[in-house]
Amino acid sequence: MKKIFLDTNILIDYIDNRDGADDAEKIFALGFSGEAKLFASSLTFANIAYILRSRPQDDIYNALGQLASLVEILSLDKDHVMSSIAQPAPDFEDMLQYQCAKSAYCDFIITNDRRHYEFSTIPHLSSAAFVERMENLI
Repeated sequence: MKKIFLDTNILIDYIDNRDGADDAEKIFALGFSGEAKLFASSLTFANIAYILRSRPQDDIYNALGQLASLVEILSLDKDHVMSSIAQPAPDFEDMLQYQCAKSAYCDFIITNDRRHYEFSTIPHLSSAAFVERMENLI
């Protein structure tokens, strides 16, 4: 079973019905069917709450609860932070995400902001590219 790490923007696409929501839904279907195990970091949940802060609190917590039922949540720890500091990247938050994915031995990082993951040793694909090649990758 493949391990797929979902970047924050993929989860926001899904809950906010942005471009990419259909692709995110297809990726979540892999998790439901047991064909893949889906991961996100605890940082993602904080980021989503911050991004959605203008919405009613009940809506935010409902969205977070829905997402928490779809993915395994990976904790950030001191090692992740220290590794991210030691290996500077254009976006510190993305390096933290990468460290979580790496520590969970994820096979793919799915992100719609691929330029921030150019440092990654884990294959990183947009949601559309992943869905297009899903049958060959899983």
